[in-house]
Amino acid sequence: MKTTRLFFFVLSVTSGVSVLLSCRDDAGPGVFATVKTAAMSDVTPLSATGGGTVVDAGGSPVSSRGIVWNTQRHPTADLPTKTDDGTGEGTFVSLLTDLVPGTTYYVRAYATNGTGIAYGEEVTFVAADPYTTLDDAMKVNMEALSIPAVSLAIVCQERLVYAAAYGYADKEAVQVAANSDRYRIASLSKPITAIAALKLSEAGMLSLDDAVFGDGGILGNDFGAPPDGSLKDQITVRHLLNHTSGWINSPDDPMFRANDLTQAQLIRDLLANRPLVYTPGTQESYLNFGYSVLGRVIEKVTGTSYETYIKEMVAPMGISTLEIAGNTLEERLPGEVKYYQAGFSPYSMNVARMDAHGGWVATATDLARFMVHIDRNTHVPDIVSSSLQAMYFGDSFWVHSGSLPGTSSLLVRLDNTFSFVVLANTRTEDDYDRILEELYTVVRDHILMRSKWPSYDLFDQ
Repeated sequence: MKTTRLFFFVLSVTSGVSVLLSCRDDAGPGVFATVKTAAMSDVTPLSATGGGTVVDAGGSPVSSRGIVWNTQRHPTADLPTKTDDGTGEGTFVSLLTDLVPGTTYYVRAYATNGTGIAYGEEVTFVAADPYTTLDDAMKVNMEALSIPAVSLAIVCQERLVYAAAYGYADKEAVQVAANSDRYRIASLSKPITAIAALKLSEAGMLSLDDAVFGDGGILGNDFGAPPDGSLKDQITVRHLLNHTSGWINSPDDPMFRANDLTQAQLIRDLLANRPLVYTPGTQESYLNFGYSVLGRVIEKVTGTSYETYIKEMVAPMGISTLEIAGNTLEERLPGEVKYYQAGFSPYSMNVARMDAHGGWVATATDLARFMVHIDRNTHVPDIVSSSLQAMYFGDSFWVHSGSLPGTSSLLVRLDNTFSFVVLANTRTEDDYDRILEELYTVVRDHILMRSKWPSYDLFDQ
C-alpha cells in the first residue's frame, strides 16, 4: 500500500509569523524540485510583488512555477489565486493582484516537475490600508510643498467615511491641526453663492434671466445708472453666475485693489467707468467681481444681509462653522488656522469684502455636508432640485478650487459615489495651482484604489 507523507518544520520568528521551511506533496517516486519563497515587496492596497527561486529542478524538468496565495494558511496550487511564471530553474518575480485592502495573506512559491508539486516557505503580508497610505502620501506632499496644515474629508454614497487633519494649524504655537479647524475657503465661496441664487430662483424670488442693473433690473439704479449704450443693463443673473457678464479682470481684478473701498464703491466705479469687453452672454471670463454683485442681488431680493441669508440656508444641513473671515491676524476667528505665505502677507487683503466670491471660512467636514446636499443623489435631500442641472452642478464630475495668499482649497464631485474636500493654509507662490493639483491627485488616486469602504457615517458623530 502506498503511503503519502508530509514533512515540515515550523520555525517561530520574532515578527510572530510562522515560516514553513519545507512542504512537499508526495505524488509518486522520484525527487521533487527545491523552491524558495521570496519576501514580499511593493505592497499596495490592491497588489503586491512576490516570487521565488527554483534552486534545484529535482529528478525531472520543472514544467511550471509561480506563487499561490490565500487568506488561509498553507495555500495550494489548485487555488485560482496563483501565478504561472515560466519553467525551469532560477529566480522568478510574481505579481499578486485583486487584493482586499487591509487583509492578511499567506503566500508560497511552488514548482512542478514529473514527481509533483513542491512548495517553498510560507510568508505572510497585509495588503496596505488606503487610509494609511493616504496619510503617508499626504505627509510626503506636505513636506515637499511646505504646507503647514491640511484638512481632508471624503464622502462615499453621501456618508462621511474619512476625516483627517495633518500638520500644524499654528506653527509658532505648536498647535496640532484638527478636523474642527476652520480655513478661509477662497473661491469655494462661489458654489455656495451660486446655490443660494438657484434656490431663490426655484422659490420664484428671482429669475436667472432677470437683468441686474438699470431700470427694471433687480438692483435698479442703486449703484448708479448704467451708461447709455454700455450694454451693462443687459447683464443678467445667469451671466454673473457663468462669468459671462462681459467684464474682464483688466487692467486688474477689482476685488484685490483699494482695500479701503466698500463693495458699493467698487460696484459704482465699475458700473460707471469700466467698459465691457464682450457683449453679455457671449464670452466666459472668470470674474470675482461678478459674484460680489451676486451677493448684493441676494441681499436685495431677501431683504437681509448676504451672510445672514447663507447661514440660514445652510443651518438645516447641520453646518455651523461657516462665517465671513476677518482681514488681520488679530481678527482670526475662533478655531481658525493661521495662514502662511512667503511672497505676500495673507493678512494684507480685504477678505471680508470678498464675501460672496471668496470670503467664507469653514471646516472641511462642513463643506462635505454642503456637497451631499447638492450632489443629485437620493439618500440626503438636496437643497434645490431641478436647478442642479444648471452650471457645473449637473455634471457627473466637477472640481471647484480656491486660492488666496495663505489658502488652497478643493471641492470635488468625483462621481455619483465619491466627493471630497481638501483645505490647506498656504499656496505655492510660484505656481498657484501646484498644491491644488498635487493634493487632488493624491486623494483621487487613493479613493480609486480602495475597493471597500466602511458603512459608518462620521456626519452622525
